[in-house]
Amino acid sequence: MLWPQRVLTNLLEVSHELASKANFSSRAARGRLRVLILPNVASWIIGQMAMHIIRCFGDRYEFWLLTDKMITLRPDLVRALLPAMDFVFPLTDKSFRLLRQAAESLPMPPSIFWVHHVTSWNPSLQAAAKSATELIACTPEWKTHIEAQGFGSPVTVVRHGVDANFFRRVIPRRKDFGIPEDAFVIGLVGNKTSNYDAGRKGLDTLERVAREVRTRIPTLHLCFLGLGWDEEVGQFQQRGISANYTGFISQSRLPVFYSSIDVHLVTSRVEGGPVTVLEAMACETPVVSTRVGLVNLTIRNGNNGFSAEADDIESLVRHICSLYGSGRLRSAIGVAARASVRERLSWDKTLHQLEAPLARMEAQSKCSRAAASLASLNAASQLIGAVHTMDGLLWGLMSCWAGLISPRVGFRMVKACWEGYGAGDVWRGLRLVTRSSFRAASLRKTLSV
Repeated sequence: MLWPQRVLTNLLEVSHELASKANFSSRAARGRLRVLILPNVASWIIGQMAMHIIRCFGDRYEFWLLTDKMITLRPDLVRALLPAMDFVFPLTDKSFRLLRQAAESLPMPPSIFWVHHVTSWNPSLQAAAKSATELIACTPEWKTHIEAQGFGSPVTVVRHGVDANFFRRVIPRRKDFGIPEDAFVIGLVGNKTSNYDAGRKGLDTLERVAREVRTRIPTLHLCFLGLGWDEEVGQFQQRGISANYTGFISQSRLPVFYSSIDVHLVTSRVEGGPVTVLEAMACETPVVSTRVGLVNLTIRNGNNGFSAEADDIESLVRHICSLYGSGRLRSAIGVAARASVRERLSWDKTLHQLEAPLARMEAQSKCSRAAASLASLNAASQLIGAVHTMDGLLWGLMSCWAGLISPRVGFRMVKACWEGYGAGDVWRGLRLVTRSSFRAASLRKTLSV
């Protein structure tokens, strides 16, 4: 009985492979579809997600990229790009709202909209979801929640992923982050501004957990990574709890940070991910988290991490103290954590779930281009570098202006955002924001070829 089954399986696999090749040939014959992908920022979590999407599907689609700041600064660029785009891919509702405002009277192309989390169905979020041809959810639970709103568009689950080849255990360097060598360190990763969204990051829970843990762990130290934590660090220090704020670090330094802490703590009430859980797990750093987003699907309590219900102070404290009491437990959980995310949650595997919605978008496309022009591909690639460097510069300047970071940290932040980009990208970025390059008329000509 096994032999016919094996033959049938092989035939199905060959058929699927031939069908895939035929579909790819069909796409190549009519040219690459043009996609305008819209993260809110070029760096940090959503920006990195956009770059992973481009990396995974860049051989099939011609990706153009704009961030919220670039849409606001260059609405003329938006109006030049939109008529030539086959569809748009906003990764936040604000990006879609800004794009629609910049478009003015131009018709909007079809869109895929990624809903990461929902604290409330505000008008901006509803407008983006109602306009979407395809909707993306991060977990089955969020899919159910989105479908209950009755938007009518297909909802596909695409889980957040992690680059486990990049995020891995490395030699700790606590001095680099101002962390005491002999401390038991709880690391907290995120921007304070995220908590302004209905208190979803659970800072009140964090404060209560820290006070309780401090009575049981005399060497406790809290280390914040992200923007805007100066006030919180000062408050913890006034209460006698050792804490510091390391600010913003480059992507290349994140594995070192995760490897330098003992526990990554998440006290959120609403999340789509968070991606930081996967990054810490890939670096073999034990995670203690509330059961939000992908945590229920990823963490097996006591095996590869610990989880608790939101606001369950007692359980969060107990899990942290268990890890403090046993180096062997920390090590075992770290190894199991890396194995679980490496096997199932690489970006290549999770983004594979985008195949179905992308195929449906292709089927609806009226693209008649014979092939992608070299000039268009080069312009798209150069725009990505220009947007990335200028978005980082503006993000640093605006964060300093808002008092979220010091000028010293702001400089480090800009430098971090420019990592991997050259002087040519910076020069093109400066010309982009001053409108001396990527001019609308010349861009229209390039896109019309």
